[in-house]
Amino acid sequence: MFRNARNGLALAPALFAALTVAATASPALAQDGRIARTDVEVAKAMANPHVQMVRNISHRELTPGTPIVESDGTLIGTVEKVVGATITVGDGNDLYEIPIEQLYAYSNGGGEDHFASRLPKARLEPVTRLGG
Repeated sequence: MFRNARNGLALAPALFAALTVAATASPALAQDGRIARTDVEVAKAMANPHVQMVRNISHRELTPGTPIVESDGTLIGTVEKVVGATITVGDGNDLYEIPIEQLYAYSNGGGEDHFASRLPKARLEPVTRLGG
């Protein structure tokens, strides 16, 4: 067992180096699948209207009234409240709770952020029925 642990530790520097290279590489991709490495290439890729930037979000970004959509852009509802790591979203008829780790932000070409759920509305159970 000690020998395996020592071998694992020997691999740690190589793994760290690989992760460092991956983390510092420019994330903007050109349409042909090449990674844009220069400022000119990044600017050209970002000017494409089909480029989407996606990122995870923090609960601090979500305020009451913020629209939450499905991945296809269909509105789920708007944020009613944020409590801990869960948001409550209302659609006028029902309230749904969504864990924040199931949410992400996206923008087209670096424009305004939109907030979306990885869970479609069909998979969400209403926690409160408002009627309507």
